Amino acid sequence: MRDLATEPKKAYRHLGSENGQAFIGLVADFRAAFFAGDLPMGPLSATKVEGTFELDWFVSTGCTLKTVIAASGVGDEAWKDAHRIHLKAIVIEGEVFA
Repeated sequence: MRDLATEPKKAYRHLGSENGQAFIGLVADFRAAFFAGDLPMGPLSATKVEGTFELDWFVSTGCTLKTVIAASGVGDEAWKDAHRIHLKAIVIEGEVFA
């Protein structure tokens, strides 16, 4: 995942032009935001799992990004105060790329 996030050509090659460009744009938004809650758009879903949140983000039609955020706060919105977002996998048309 790190290679795809840091090397646009690799993202385009592995994800396709449209998905790669949208993925790089989303990662840029992650980098620009100080807190996860500062992102221009929220996640498609957020699931709390033992002190972490698993969030799914829209990349493009048929493509989502799965992330994990460690949250120390209480409540369903605690992920918004997190500083770090761990990129877990990309799902394209039901196929998972880790």
